[in-house]
Amino acid sequence: MPDTAERSDIAFASGGDQVAAWVYSAEGEARPCVVMAHGFSLTRHDGLAPYAERFAAAGASALVFDHRYLGDSGGTPRQRFRKRAQLEDWRAAIAYARGLEGVDPERIVLWGFSFSGGYAIELAAADPRIAATLALCPLVDGLARALSTPPALSAWLIPRALADQFGRHNLVPVTGQPKERAAMPLPGEADGFAAAVPAGSPWRNEISPAVFLSVALHRPIAKAGRIHTPVWVGVGEQDISVSKRQVERFAGRVPRGELHRYPYDHFGAFVGDGPGRVAGDQVDFLRRVGLLDARSPVGRPAAAGDA
Repeated sequence: MPDTAERSDIAFASGGDQVAAWVYSAEGEARPCVVMAHGFSLTRHDGLAPYAERFAAAGASALVFDHRYLGDSGGTPRQRFRKRAQLEDWRAAIAYARGLEGVDPERIVLWGFSFSGGYAIELAAADPRIAATLALCPLVDGLARALSTPPALSAWLIPRALADQFGRHNLVPVTGQPKERAAMPLPGEADGFAAAVPAGSPWRNEISPAVFLSVALHRPIAKAGRIHTPVWVGVGEQDISVSKRQVERFAGRVPRGELHRYPYDHFGAFVGDGPGRVAGDQVDFLRRVGLLDARSPVGRPAAAGDA
């Protein structure tokens, strides 16, 4: 971790439970704060630290949290996935970040990946106080993902999703190899999770399936025109987990959107040179839109493992 970054373990309340988070502090007053959470089922331990470290080294605080029911956060039953609850966690995290010592409450930046990238977009559209948004491989059109699900898999998932929705908690695998029964079994997805999740992570290959009853209605792309603050959008050229076409369309519809392309699949931003390359571009973006000091000595970060 760069010498300018200090990490603290904290917790804040959301929906009657405690949300576990890290706060990365930076030097200076009235600084921005990047609020961060991972995508579908993943935890803060799964590749978010290198990003938060770079933001802190460049002069921004960072608040990195686990959604309730996942990772280190509270809530039962475990591995439960509810969009409404996760959005509630995000709002609680934003409120907490605005109260951090040294943070300018008008300079909150949202960082989301995949499903959480969609959350960041929805929240930025609803809250004009959000200063900027960093959406990495965001799920902006759940219908496109639903249509890519093999019919036999949908037929297996839907009864379990209905049971979960109506009170009988059950779990399905998050990922698996093609033709296996899992929420995300497209080619390369199981290998992507395996590469992104380090040893010792609390991530579990289990998730409650109720979300699949409504994932087709998850369409942050419809809110693109409502965001009038800067939006950085990253897309992987080899990504099949979210619709590249819809991500590109979203970036084109946002009045102050900026699209960045990478030679990665959905998980490439967390392996190899991905964290260094992507975080470097995100820091440069925050400098160009005036949220980070352009005079900061921190340049493009090194690849993961080189810091």
